[in-house]
Amino acid sequence: MLESRYEIQRVIGRGGMSTVYAARDLRFGHVERLCAIKEMTDRSQDYQTRLTRLANFEREAALLATLSHTAIPKIYDYFTQSGLIYLVLEFIDGQDLERVVSHATEPLPEPTVIDWGLQILDVLAYLHEHHPEPIVFRDMKPSNIMLRSDGSLSLIDFGIARTFQPLQRGTMIGTEGYAPPEQYRGLAEPRGDIYATGATLHHLATGSDPRAEPPFSFQQRRPRNLRPQLSQELEQAILKAVAYEPADRFPSAAAMRQALIDVREAGARPSSPEPREAQPTPRASGLVPEPAVIVMAPSEQLHTDRLRWTVQTADEVRGSATIAQRQAYVGSYDQHLYALDLAEGGIIWRFRANRGLVSRPLVLGDRLIVGSEDHTIYALDRHLGRLSWSFRTAMPVRSSATVFQDAIVIGSDDGYCYCLDAEQGQLLWRLRAWGPIRSSPLVADTRIVFGSDDGSVYSASAIDGRLAWRHPLGHPVLSSPALGEQTVVVGCTDGALYGLDLLSGVVRWSVKTGGPIVASPRVVGDTAIVGSADGRLYAVSVTDGERQWEQALSKQITSSAAIAGARVFVGTVDGDLACVALDSGELLWSYRLGSPIVASPAIADATVVVGTLDGRIAGIRT
Repeated sequence: MLESRYEIQRVIGRGGMSTVYAARDLRFGHVERLCAIKEMTDRSQDYQTRLTRLANFEREAALLATLSHTAIPKIYDYFTQSGLIYLVLEFIDGQDLERVVSHATEPLPEPTVIDWGLQILDVLAYLHEHHPEPIVFRDMKPSNIMLRSDGSLSLIDFGIARTFQPLQRGTMIGTEGYAPPEQYRGLAEPRGDIYATGATLHHLATGSDPRAEPPFSFQQRRPRNLRPQLSQELEQAILKAVAYEPADRFPSAAAMRQALIDVREAGARPSSPEPREAQPTPRASGLVPEPAVIVMAPSEQLHTDRLRWTVQTADEVRGSATIAQRQAYVGSYDQHLYALDLAEGGIIWRFRANRGLVSRPLVLGDRLIVGSEDHTIYALDRHLGRLSWSFRTAMPVRSSATVFQDAIVIGSDDGYCYCLDAEQGQLLWRLRAWGPIRSSPLVADTRIVFGSDDGSVYSASAIDGRLAWRHPLGHPVLSSPALGEQTVVVGCTDGALYGLDLLSGVVRWSVKTGGPIVASPRVVGDTAIVGSADGRLYAVSVTDGERQWEQALSKQITSSAAIAGARVFVGTVDGDLACVALDSGELLWSYRLGSPIVASPAIADATVVVGTLDGRIAGIRT
């Protein structure tokens, strides 16, 4: 109980220097009158600091007392008790927009974003036109905007708002991602609120949280690239608001509000009856799919004892996972590389490329190497997901990197196999094939071996890239070669699995299957395991190509197998993850994910990690 009047009911918010409670005002005994009470706690030992914080709190109270707007909470009372300071405010019944966005199952409709933007700009216009001096809010962001049950918005937390003093420098206060560049230099003026409003609308319209992206990168993350359904007019308004230079933004909140009104009216006009060209798919056009929405799905919720977790990305997962030190790394066509906690599936970080990622990440010490369809090979800090270096090729990179000494070797659709210094990303050599290289290179001692869409298998020196031999198979080779003894095992789209002599490239044996082989073989001892588009999994002898067993699993298998102990795990286009016995091919169990699996599984700590074409990454108990 405070002041023998306010009965505290619950905590509704916490900040760096304050706690906000929901309380009942007992002076109105016949009705339940709720209010919000903001309590400032100051444990600082420095007397001057305590005085400064007290002055800030008193300033907030005085500021709110002078304001009268439906979107600004009313101030009812102000008092001190037991050395603490309390501000009694209007209770806002609703939830903040950050919570609304995070809980949304689909992107917010554009009309809703525009309506909210108009409400925000209405109150900003009121603040910026305040007399005798304008008021700059300085911390516009979704979590500081409350959505009431009637659909109206209210701004909360005026703790850092201050009277505008032109060109006066102060402490940088605000939230990274939403705060304008000049606010980092301690400058606050109304056009800073315009920038933060643009950043907020960008977040609401696309679902892309600016706090998780590089600062001031909105021009590179254009709203329609993230969400193509948005109107060009709304995109232009948002990008003008978040211009880096204040002079390039809207001159006032009223001007931006009028721009959004124009956007709304343009959207209400009947569309042109003229036929429009079909829009290219995100993959073909380079447009970014909807941002990832993470859905953690514990096994007890999914009524299964085998599924540990799933993570939903925003597009197909064709890339294969890599596991290292209880973390799984896997790319998605939503343009992100995900680092996931192997036990729980939680996202540790995600790195944004400019196109989809199907390359399997390579762990090299503290580095992570991965290729992207944006024509780039990236080297990242494995722990933080930050870029260390990048190397540009002429076409998409769908091959996966292999390590050779202090270098990495990787192919590109531009027809070159590249060898790069792992520390700096400098080109050491490159070898030209006559078609895209999507096969991942095999490193065997000082040799590399890879296939090409030109229908040949190549072998070269890993030291200088000098060609050793080239063997034509006559059909594209997408399969990545594996090594058993001195035999290179590789699949071909002609439907055969080949055993080639490592030194000469001469075919030692071949085994015909009933469909093209795009999967990569896995070799254990004298056994090579590979799936075929005929839906069967094959085990053959590396020595002579003799079939040891075959197992029909589905309509097609394009996923490469993973082997753990005496068991083989492979995905199917029917949407099943199959587990078979290594020695006999007997089906031990099959778990249905329900969407085609073309990615290859990765296994560690009794967990299989695999992606599906409906955008999921799943962790399944072995």
